[in-house]
Amino acid sequence: MKKFVLPILVGLVIGGLASIAYIWWIRNNPVPTEQKIAPTLVTEQPRLLTWTDPNGFTFQYPDGLSVNKHDEDKEHYAQIEFTHPDHPGNVIVWGKDPIMGVSDTDSWVTKEKRFIGAAVLDTELDGKKAKKLMIEGVTRMAVTGAVVGGIVWTVEARLDDADFWMTVHDAMVRSFAFIPVKQGESEASAESVPAVSEDAADEEETIE
Repeated sequence: MKKFVLPILVGLVIGGLASIAYIWWIRNNPVPTEQKIAPTLVTEQPRLLTWTDPNGFTFQYPDGLSVNKHDEDKEHYAQIEFTHPDHPGNVIVWGKDPIMGVSDTDSWVTKEKRFIGAAVLDTELDGKKAKKLMIEGVTRMAVTGAVVGGIVWTVEARLDDADFWMTVHDAMVRSFAFIPVKQGESEASAESVPAVSEDAADEEETIE
């Protein structure tokens, strides 16, 4: 009988020590009652400025861009270029006469040689039928445009910094709207000076 006592005592001692060790570990390493959730960082969206052009259109663009309305261009109705010192690439809003054979948006897409091989999506520009084209190659481009009133209106992004300029491009397209030309002003006037809304700074300066 005695030969069984020693192993039992040893087992009790080991079990007691294990229980003590477990209780000590629990006290020093409490099990979390709820999982901590990391706070979500809210990215502040840039303020949007409004460009209103006497040639008959308006759109919004993010604050912080430099604007060049290319007064030297006497050939087109509009050539408004947006750049940013920290993001290579640009967006240009164009108003151009169509090339020969272009009478509507579909023929514009098929006649433009630069669109050969581009991915084409149906979209709208101020409710008008439009096309969005993604051009791959040495220079990546996103072009959204429509033929309205016999003029080809386009928003063209050079995607050197694709994430940044696609965001700008899409904001302009979403907000683009055609507006009546003021009495006495010609829709074809290439010398008209576009006006920025009251909440914008002078368009000739870089808006910080």
